Amino acid sequence: MNRSFAASLLGATLLLPACGDDKPEASRPSPDQHGRGGCVLLAQRLEKNDHGWILNLGVASRAVHSTDPAVSAAGHEFMLVLKEAGDLDTSTDGKADMTQAEVRIADAQQKLMTACRDLLGEPPWS
Repeated sequence: MNRSFAASLLGATLLLPACGDDKPEASRPSPDQHGRGGCVLLAQRLEKNDHGWILNLGVASRAVHSTDPAVSAAGHEFMLVLKEAGDLDTSTDGKADMTQAEVRIADAQQKLMTACRDLLGEPPWS
């Protein structure tokens, strides 16, 4: 009888973890061409320390069209920041102090970079 009882306890111990509420970690979604392309361009812009609004429009445009919700949301936010910077720059014929706009661009770039890392892992990406 001792063996039956011990076997029952062992069986119950092995089955308990399978009954838990823990769900397996979700795998990363496959990145689409827009998400991956925007992330690759972003990495290039950051490598060159480019916080200007003109060359970052392509990055934001690709990110906005991503099927990944986090990349798309960060791309939308980035696009709004770039639009504000562009409006400021063009409304003053290039004479405005763009320091604060470039700080906001850098912040938006970092938010998008976080979404890209969540999607693709750590760079380099190709």
